[in-house]
Amino acid sequence: MRKKIAGFMIAGVLVLALGLVSIPAQAEWTFGPVGGYYSPNFGPINEELDEHGDLYGTDFAFEAGMMYGLALGYNGNSHFGLRLEYNSFESKKSDDFWSHSVEYSDYWDLDLSLTVTPVILSGIYRFFVFYIGAGVGWFPTEIKVTGTLESYQAGVLYYGGPVLDSRSASAIGILGLAGLEYRGGWFFGGLEARYIVAEGELEDWDLQQILDSKIDLSGFEACVTAGFRF
Repeated sequence: MRKKIAGFMIAGVLVLALGLVSIPAQAEWTFGPVGGYYSPNFGPINEELDEHGDLYGTDFAFEAGMMYGLALGYNGNSHFGLRLEYNSFESKKSDDFWSHSVEYSDYWDLDLSLTVTPVILSGIYRFFVFYIGAGVGWFPTEIKVTGTLESYQAGVLYYGGPVLDSRSASAIGILGLAGLEYRGGWFFGGLEARYIVAEGELEDWDLQQILDSKIDLSGFEACVTAGFRF
């Protein structure tokens, strides 16, 4: 089903792109920042981190936050436009905990970070100040684990050292968007809401079964757009 939806969205962007070429008008370029509040589902990763929290009393689950970047737009006429974005999102969590076995007691002090740097191409159709659109994007994702581990045997420090691991995922996503935009002279600015559908599979890893291999980046984003017209 998702593949069918992705196909329709991609087809929609292509239709808008063809509209830019086929309809003669005064073209313009736009450039400026874009950013807002992004709330991904996270999915199996956060489910595993919540289970870890129930077992060890930790709070490693990733949270929503700000995503920001730059956007380059091309408007073939007053209705049709294309926009290319490069964005960045990061969620960081830190905590420490003890884990115990028959022989050892391990003290972990860890920092987890999740970074997503999507590149998104969207097609936009404007109705005066209101617009709608659809897009496709590439969502490279990296999760890093850093910190220290101290291993004790019978209360005596047996081993101490750094913890360092990272895994990446690459997902192709789709999105739908709608917004309001003010365009006056050389300046434009607006408000936009979008829903992203994207899921990636991390490279295999197992840090005491803390993390699952799937990450769901689907979710809402409410953002502000602004910049220059030329």
